[in-house]
Amino acid sequence: MAVLRGLRRQIAALLAGVLVVAAGCGGESRDHVREALERIRNAAEARDVAGVLKNLSRDFRDNSGAGAGELSEALRRYFAAYEIINLKMKDLSIERATEAARARFRVDFSGQPRRIGGLGGLLPTAVTYDFDGRLVPDERRWKVAWASWEPAPRP
Repeated sequence: MAVLRGLRRQIAALLAGVLVVAAGCGGESRDHVREALERIRNAAEARDVAGVLKNLSRDFRDNSGAGAGELSEALRRYFAAYEIINLKMKDLSIERATEAARARFRVDFSGQPRRIGGLGGLLPTAVTYDFDGRLVPDERRWKVAWASWEPAPRP
């Protein structure tokens, strides 16, 4: 049971680092918040820990107070456990201010665990979480400064 709780925590950590949206807008009316979230989604689907971390602010914290270092370790373990990761964001709502933005949405995760050591029987192939995140301009790009998540209620 403790193993499953730990795996669920790792899934949540992955999804917290993976604030995702559909493809970003182009043209003159570029949406920097959507672009940041899209960069994270692309990196997570490629299982690229460094790519995800590049899109977190220097003082990133999750809802439990963990920073980028703890998230990095969780992502490394999680990415190593899956051969394929697919992420879909829906119900995106963005509240904007000059120096920050709040993004709320739901993430559908699906993945294929590696076929070693019985991971397929321990790791979920699909899970959904609700997210609440704060993004800020940092080093000429918008980045995630804080994220909170919880399992989405089942229909």
